[in-house]
Amino acid sequence: TKPKTEAEREAAAAAMAAAGLKRSFDEDPLSLSEATAKMTSLSDTRIRPALELLTKMMANIAKQPAEPKFRRMRLSNPKVAEGLVHVPGARQFLRAIGWSIVDEEFIALPIESDAQAQVAAVASLADAAVKAQEARRIAELEERKREAAERVAKQKAERDAIKAAMAKDRAEVQARGPAQASVGRKLPSESAGMSSMSRIIDEADAQDRANAQ
Repeated sequence: TKPKTEAEREAAAAAMAAAGLKRSFDEDPLSLSEATAKMTSLSDTRIRPALELLTKMMANIAKQPAEPKFRRMRLSNPKVAEGLVHVPGARQFLRAIGWSIVDEEFIALPIESDAQAQVAAVASLADAAVKAQEARRIAELEERKREAAERVAKQKAERDAIKAAMAKDRAEVQARGPAQASVGRKLPSESAGMSSMSRIIDEADAQDRANAQ
């Protein structure tokens, strides 16, 4: 069967809760690099609750490594769920660094697991999240620049096409000779309109050159 998406899993959990059933907090395991990639692909606002909670958890463990209560979190607790249940990849990240689901609704770290290694793992995750956010910001800026350049190029191509058509019209008038040209002189509004259009196009070209400098 096709794996469920995060949204589908959350919908199923909500349905179980509505029916008075306990939800399953278990997920398919991921490697540390896979879990890190999954979390750092999230927006800053989406990943922040997990980073804040994980940082606090590891700080407590580092201060009191032998204290069992800091190594066991109830996932059904709303505050814990905000960081570890509702943020995709958070539990998979913890499982990748030694935590495991116990008694259905808890995630726990064995007492023998090194506290400093936990702190370092979360610090690395936070650093990766910052770098991912910056990479996305730069990519978005580059995309906007590309779109702007394409827009300017399209506008220039349209102006060039108009100028070429106007030049062609002038050449055709001249080719028709003095007799036709005298008829053309009786239509000053047309000539004025072409002159005005030409001036507008020249001004737009000048603005493009100024912007490019």
